[in-house]
Amino acid sequence: CMLRPAGALRARLHAMLGRAFFHAGRMLRETGQALDRLGLRAQNNLIFQEKLSRHRAVMQLYEKRPSMANDVFVAPSASVIGDVNIADASSVWYGAVVRGDVNPVLIGGHTNIQDRAVIHAASSSPTGFKATCTVGSWCSVGQGAILRACTVEDYCVVGAGSILLEGSLMEAKSVLEPGSVLPAGGRVPSGEVWGGNPVAFVRKLSKEEVADIEKRADGMVALAAEHQDQFLPYGTTYQLRE
Repeated sequence: CMLRPAGALRARLHAMLGRAFFHAGRMLRETGQALDRLGLRAQNNLIFQEKLSRHRAVMQLYEKRPSMANDVFVAPSASVIGDVNIADASSVWYGAVVRGDVNPVLIGGHTNIQDRAVIHAASSSPTGFKATCTVGSWCSVGQGAILRACTVEDYCVVGAGSILLEGSLMEAKSVLEPGSVLPAGGRVPSGEVWGGNPVAFVRKLSKEEVADIEKRADGMVALAAEHQDQFLPYGTTYQLRE
């Protein structure tokens, strides 16, 4: 039988070692928790039996770890999971989910993923297009939108409640109206507004409307900074145990 290339073997070994260290760390953490519960029982304090919400806004999956710029705002109730890369000054708002568990999700700078939006890749794409999900810079993804293994280029607006399916493409400086469905392999050309289910051409964008796309995104950057100021850099849930 043919031997695997040395690079592939090293990558597989690195992944196996990473998972081994992960499980070793988990055992140590669980041991510490068990000792903590033993001490509380000795004090006749059963507070550990009370269930506290421990939602993690940013979560890795083994070796798949989110990578975000320092000024990215992730709301406490949002979820950024797995192989996700988010560039400068972007924001993920309340209840939104960005899931890179099976393939990467890439989000550019000054982009906002608004409340309850869902962005995720696919394990494979029946259309033959790549199964990653990419959102460019200075984009606004409206509330409740769903983006699955699609590509949204720079300076785009995805209307609230819209759905973009596998392999679909929004070219730069384009707008999708709220509630629209862009089918698998569909395309919204640059400088145009499309809408409906399935989408159809609506009209051309004016120069003023194109300029407003960047202004809208920058406005969300400023708003995200205000929300960020309301939170401490580290959680304080542990204080509730006393």
